[in-house]
Amino acid sequence: MAKPTILTFHGSGSNDTIHSLRRVFSIYLVFLGHTPMSKKKTSTNSMQTGPIESAAGPGVLPFFDGCGPFYRWVPPSEALSAAKMRDLSTLTTELLPEVSSLVKSAVANAKARGSEVVGVIGFSQGTRVVAGLLKAAQIRRELLKEGKAEGLEWCDFKFGVSVCSSFPPPLVPVEVVEAVKKCGLDEARQKEMLEAKITLPAIHMLGKQDEWRWAGKLLIESAYEVESEPKDEVEKGKNGVFEFVMGHHYPVQSEDTEKVANWVIGTWEETKGL
Repeated sequence: MAKPTILTFHGSGSNDTIHSLRRVFSIYLVFLGHTPMSKKKTSTNSMQTGPIESAAGPGVLPFFDGCGPFYRWVPPSEALSAAKMRDLSTLTTELLPEVSSLVKSAVANAKARGSEVVGVIGFSQGTRVVAGLLKAAQIRRELLKEGKAEGLEWCDFKFGVSVCSSFPPPLVPVEVVEAVKKCGLDEARQKEMLEAKITLPAIHMLGKQDEWRWAGKLLIESAYEVESEPKDEVEKGKNGVFEFVMGHHYPVQSEDTEKVANWVIGTWEETKGL
């Protein structure tokens, strides 16, 4: 059996190459499943690239000059002021069809090589994709109980990792929302499924020096069923928040990456078979 696969989603104005290089700066490559003790690779990452070409995002230049083109996950019309970011009613909640297609293809490719997509990781704007996919997976589980989840087999994610989260709301695949509307359940039950906060396991990393920390807290508090106050340790299989001394980038201190690695590996073990 091939190693499990984790899908990763870069930030705005970036691409899969830059995202991969930024992750390399994390000493133990936590998101490839390395731990300081074993250095053993326990998963495979599948890097995704946003469908919309854009200008370079925060922190990309000048270090990654010449590494374009750069991409994003939502249209540039959502380059909003801080005030509008706080007004969730003005923001799109739909994952672009092109992104859904990317995810479906990645899941199919993993299956073809004998693997399984178990989790999703996002940085900055990519955390809106992660939140939407986790919400979709949660909705699918509810639809499965009713025998109404046909065609959503690709949307079966066990956990998520968010680094320096973007502003809300999550970007939910349209086909999942449509499946709820067509499931035949009463409107109250449909509303409950669509509006429920995410309870699937997710770990969130905030940077104490990140100028967008407030936006990340908005996404965490509005989309997830989680205590938003940071903790020193987060129980495997549970939602939680780590806060590290860093800016808008992946953690680089060994003690920080080890905490996340322990949660990721422990949570994967806990969710096997679910």
